[in-house]
Amino acid sequence: MDKIPTHEQKWRELLRSHGLRVTSAMLATLACLEQSSDALSHEVLRQRMGDHCPDRVTLYRILERLIQIGVVQRYTDSARTQHFSLKQSASMGSFECDRCHHVIPIENDPVLSAAMQLVKARLSEQGMAEREVTLSSFGICPDCNQTPHS
Repeated sequence: MDKIPTHEQKWRELLRSHGLRVTSAMLATLACLEQSSDALSHEVLRQRMGDHCPDRVTLYRILERLIQIGVVQRYTDSARTQHFSLKQSASMGSFECDRCHHVIPIENDPVLSAAMQLVKARLSEQGMAEREVTLSSFGICPDCNQTPHS
């Protein structure tokens, strides 16, 4: 009998604990996201998943369910393309490269966390009830910064 990899078993338990069915498409989606350090667009996700990718609509539904249970987070880039990554407790926003357009999760740190709390407090003082505050940053990623731009 084949042994189920530990990370897959973790995903199975998590999905079941949220009342979701454990399907091969769901596990393939999680595995693909787990292997990437960048947030992936729907199209890139489909390409990377290859033969394991469900149809377009099913993939959208899977991603929505994973967002709803707090496993995946969605970023929208400047071209309004949605990108998805595993939600990391250490992630608080995204950085989009102006050249290569990779969307990279921004890791949390105490200074950024304090700045975000300040933003939330200011919104509250103005009578706004924020649902979510995220950090979106744009510029040149380290890879593009080291290569000459023609």
